[in-house]
Amino acid sequence: MGKNRVTYELNANGIKSLPTNEIKVILRGADDLIMSGGRAMLAKILAGSKDKKLLELELNYSPVYGAFNGVSQKEILAKIDWMIIHHYLAIEYNGRLPLLVFTDKGWDIERETYANELMEKLLTAAENRTYEFVETLKDRNRGLILLLLDKIAESGNKELITILDAWQMIEVKKVRTNIHEVIALLEKVEDEPNINDNQEVISFSANKKWLSIPIETRRKLERNVWCVSCGDVVQIERYTVKDLSTGIVLEGKCKKCGRDVARVID
Repeated sequence: MGKNRVTYELNANGIKSLPTNEIKVILRGADDLIMSGGRAMLAKILAGSKDKKLLELELNYSPVYGAFNGVSQKEILAKIDWMIIHHYLAIEYNGRLPLLVFTDKGWDIERETYANELMEKLLTAAENRTYEFVETLKDRNRGLILLLLDKIAESGNKELITILDAWQMIEVKKVRTNIHEVIALLEKVEDEPNINDNQEVISFSANKKWLSIPIETRRKLERNVWCVSCGDVVQIERYTVKDLSTGIVLEGKCKKCGRDVARVID
């Protein structure tokens, strides 16, 4: 049986490293191909190819379709091979064909990327009252869904309760329980704003101001925070949004060193 397998040879073509954003893009593209497609098809997605099979499979709807437009498929394939060599992706055979799979290392990154993407889509669906969007969340990876629910809880956004109610109705029991807990948390924070000083304060008004800023601008602001410890501009993570008399402030951790950082937004 082994001799009938389609063989492959990895060649990173001298690539020493890839920037974080490219790693995330490649992993996001791979998500649509796990155990169903291989390296060459992933390269075509990222190149924005008009390949007939790619279009038939509707892989041109990938959010990273054409992300490496203008880069040759050979160069893109070298980047993909670097990802495999450095254990962000792996190859497993299904019969004769070598197919892409996530490693734990790669999935940890992709899960965060995908959860952020779903969070933005959920916010848009809630705003437009297109609650049928929740049907696309059913039967997703459990770890991905739990991370998404964590992000919803952290957002403190009461306006998501209605769409959470709609989602809860179609889910399996375990996920339904998780959704119910998030709804209860959002309602509880709304009802009890004056909690102890040592507990985190979730401000709906601050989050509403933050979420009213276009996503592209929000991402730029997240990456433009001064860290005293690093002595440099860094990215803020694990942050909360709080009200100020002059605007809002992001309070969180430096992505480089883990120390406390803050970003005031007028």
